[in-house]
Amino acid sequence: MLFRRYYFIASGIAAHLATLLIFVLLFKHYDLTSHQVFHRLLEKLGVNSTFINSSVLANNFEYPIQYNYLPTLTDNARILLQTKQFISGEISAADFPSLELTKYHPCREQSLLALMACGLVTKNKKVLMQAKNRSLNFQIVLPNASGHHANGWQLAFAYDVLKHTVEYSPEEKKSINTKLNLALKHYLILLNNNEASLWHGRTTLSAQMWMTQLALDNINKQVLKNTTAHFYSMVDALSMTEAWPEGYNYWINSRAFYVVLALSAYLNGTEENLWHEKVFKLLERIGYWHIQATRPDWKIEPLGDEGPRIDLKDESRRVIDIIAQVTKNPIFFKYSRDLAKLHGVESYYSSYRWGWSLFYPVKITNVKPTPLPLMEIFGEQYFGQSYIRESWQDNATFITFRAGNSFTHHGHYDNGHISLFKGAPLLVNSSVPGKYYSENRLNYSIRTIAKNSVLVQRKNEKVAIAYNKDNNISDGGQRVTLPLGSAITTITDWFEKNNQTPVLAGGRILLTDKGEDYSYIKADLTKAYNSDWYDDNGQAGKLELVERELLYLREQDILLIKDTVHTIGKNQVKVVFHTVNKPVITDEKLLKGQRNNGILTSQSKSIKIQNDTAYLNIEIISDIEDVRLIGGSDYKFYVETDGDDSVLDGKNFSGGLTPQQMEQAPSWRIEINGKRRPQQTFITVLRPSLHRYREEKTNTKILSTGAQVYLIADLAVIFHEKELTPVTFNTRDRELLTGKKILMCGSKLIKSKACGYIDLAINWVD
Repeated sequence: MLFRRYYFIASGIAAHLATLLIFVLLFKHYDLTSHQVFHRLLEKLGVNSTFINSSVLANNFEYPIQYNYLPTLTDNARILLQTKQFISGEISAADFPSLELTKYHPCREQSLLALMACGLVTKNKKVLMQAKNRSLNFQIVLPNASGHHANGWQLAFAYDVLKHTVEYSPEEKKSINTKLNLALKHYLILLNNNEASLWHGRTTLSAQMWMTQLALDNINKQVLKNTTAHFYSMVDALSMTEAWPEGYNYWINSRAFYVVLALSAYLNGTEENLWHEKVFKLLERIGYWHIQATRPDWKIEPLGDEGPRIDLKDESRRVIDIIAQVTKNPIFFKYSRDLAKLHGVESYYSSYRWGWSLFYPVKITNVKPTPLPLMEIFGEQYFGQSYIRESWQDNATFITFRAGNSFTHHGHYDNGHISLFKGAPLLVNSSVPGKYYSENRLNYSIRTIAKNSVLVQRKNEKVAIAYNKDNNISDGGQRVTLPLGSAITTITDWFEKNNQTPVLAGGRILLTDKGEDYSYIKADLTKAYNSDWYDDNGQAGKLELVERELLYLREQDILLIKDTVHTIGKNQVKVVFHTVNKPVITDEKLLKGQRNNGILTSQSKSIKIQNDTAYLNIEIISDIEDVRLIGGSDYKFYVETDGDDSVLDGKNFSGGLTPQQMEQAPSWRIEINGKRRPQQTFITVLRPSLHRYREEKTNTKILSTGAQVYLIADLAVIFHEKELTPVTFNTRDRELLTGKKILMCGSKLIKSKACGYIDLAINWVD
């Protein structure tokens, strides 16, 4: 009897636990938070409590005082300027290129938004009534913490137009507003709590929320105060980075359209106010990032957890069209037209073509746009994503560089990463977009080892990744802080986590300069590594300083990279480059595996790289231990597991990749190994070219001041480390430098420039 009693008690407990587990798994599967579950349950039960509903409006964040500014809302269609122009008769179908309107005609689909666009463009009352009926029967899908799947913004977008073109009865308006308020409520449930991350789902939620609110017939002032604070937070966050830290694929697939539409809605839906200038500038910077990140082969240079949409098909053009429509900047109109020439009708995804006539910037004329700069940095103080070009021609050299902090779990530990393109990729990001929890992503692709940067290997350095079963992949790279998920809710929260656990601080751009014939960047990467500033291993750090300087000489088409590293103890310093194919180097000796599938070493300081018609000659001007080549099918994802590469006991982390992904991944890595000294300087000179290798060499001399000068044709380059003081050249220096243009870079010079031309009498040349 007692046994049966305990048996039923245990069975009851097990059944309840199993039920609870099922609910937890369901919530996790649908990405629902506890707050959402609670409110959805009350809604199902028909509970409508003023107290409970008011709790939804309780914002748990202390936002800056400037977020309390309430804008004055405009009348008429508020979300998109062009819909207002259709309604008022300022534009019509006749204003559009007829052939393109035929290709993208909105009347080919039956969705709510397609019917709305069709009726608006054709002025067909019957179609507009169909759209109205569809809006009345529209089923709201509520958002989740990742910002996916919600459709409240669609009803808002349609109703924002339809209520000005067809008649809704008071009961019908009430029905629509009830649905919009339900969607708005659930956006606020998520945004007022800490489940959604700022540079991830929170951005999408904030953008969709803003559009949903603007379509309401009556907006509660307290609700407006709440929603506006979240919107301003999104604007400030994006203004910090200007580019998207998760990578272009995440941006264009999941964030971009909603963000630019919401920014447009703020400018179009509110009276001129103190936020307008900031929102307008942000839209322009986002548009410029799209253009600057586009390589000469019309693909986006990869960044973070990328995917297939770096090809610029389907998604990018409608985003650029909205930016062009709002800013009226002809450079964005030109970029849109170029995308149309490149991808034709596939520049708009088939399910989005209903929107072409609403987004296409019909009022922009073919005015010749102002030439774009040949160097641009996005989020210079925080994200530090840089782009440098030889020119805007198709065969021009294209360079990227990053030095900034961490923001999100889909970002990579890529401080100091350089890519180089000349007709084809030459120095590449070797990360592969695979499974999120895979060993390849966690142990290779997100790490510095997969980038063209600097490694400092300390034996048995541990990296804190909870999911990492090995938990000791000592690749020598930067701290891994947000590999699996981020809960950064506000900018204040980010600043706190920047210098406290998990310590998101990374690189910092110190100096920049650009002229017609050169571009220069100097960055301090120290805080990205376990250093004497902070060490998550609880030790004294493995280094004191990592600085990287880039000097691109446009006339010579040469990139000079200077790396300065100060280590603590005898740690191994490596300068790493990744290539598509096996580099050519003399005197190579096999260390492990096979010559085309293994690890090799060489004492040569000249490395040649080829990819299709693109060629690159790398010249090393440093005292080094050796050069390693690591690659082939069994070694392309090779990582040291204990930080001591003298015994070569690493592993090839390919788990989580398909055979096709492994085949397409870049195959080889170059490691330039320095001497085990406390202070080391690496100079690498990169000469890209087309169709053949460039064979010229750099001549180096030491001046009487102790400075090293690099002689390249008729140019003498000097990296100057300290604030400039008067320099006297002796007779020998003058003989050496006579007839040369002297370019000095590396410290703040005249007029706060980081580079400057000098003559032998130290007369500065502007």
